[in-house]
Amino acid sequence: MPNVLTQALWRRRISLLWWSVGLILTVTLVAIAYPTIRDNSELDKTFGTLPPSVQALLGLDPANTLTSPAGYLNSQFYANLLPIILLVFSIGIASWAIAGDEAGGTLELLLAKPISRMRLAFERAGLVVVMLGLLTVVALVTLDLLAPRVGLTKGLSFEHIVAATVATTLLALVFAALAFAVGAATGNRSLAVSLSSAIAVAGFVIEGLGAQVKGFGPLRDISPWHWLLGSQPLHNGLTWQAWLLPLAVSVVLMAIGTAIFVRRDLR
Repeated sequence: MPNVLTQALWRRRISLLWWSVGLILTVTLVAIAYPTIRDNSELDKTFGTLPPSVQALLGLDPANTLTSPAGYLNSQFYANLLPIILLVFSIGIASWAIAGDEAGGTLELLLAKPISRMRLAFERAGLVVVMLGLLTVVALVTLDLLAPRVGLTKGLSFEHIVAATVATTLLALVFAALAFAVGAATGNRSLAVSLSSAIAVAGFVIEGLGAQVKGFGPLRDISPWHWLLGSQPLHNGLTWQAWLLPLAVSVVLMAIGTAIFVRRDLR
């Protein structure tokens, strides 16, 4: 029989294609809009008056104004659009990976073949990583092709663009791993989507308020959003906070979900 991962990837190929098209269009719009604000110093003054929490949510910092390439990409792409797209995509795939088949009644048919639950969970987790990685490559290639043509590479190296893109992908992977774990442990896809989405939104809000509300400091430190936005990969490169922490958390969550799935009764 075909490889479990390959078979699942084939089933999701149309979804991946349309998400790729949508992401290409999004990156294109972000890129071609930059020349219209590049020389607008009034925007820098306006956004500079915003509260620190709002500036943090927008991905702005004193070192990178909105009209600079780094500031523009951070505020218009890496701090909002790309994370949202990757989060919605990956949470949907991760929640489907096991819970979707179980709810549809096709998981039992798959397990009736000589496939262990461990192998099934391992390869479906691999599906999440592969599809998220493919969508990331689409974003990176599109941005790499368009950025030099609109002046978005001035003062930015390709390595830093790669670092910011990978760090954003790892942020999405954390919440996708949570959705995978909840879906594998409960068989409830709706719960997996709602819980992981709620925690992702809460983390985003805490990251913005954490700059002003001292009580949110400890929560902010353990938030994947802070590992991404706080490390500023577009400026500092891929620091260990931006890749090691989210990767480790993702592995642990997927391992927990797999361990519970292997032992629980399927209905």
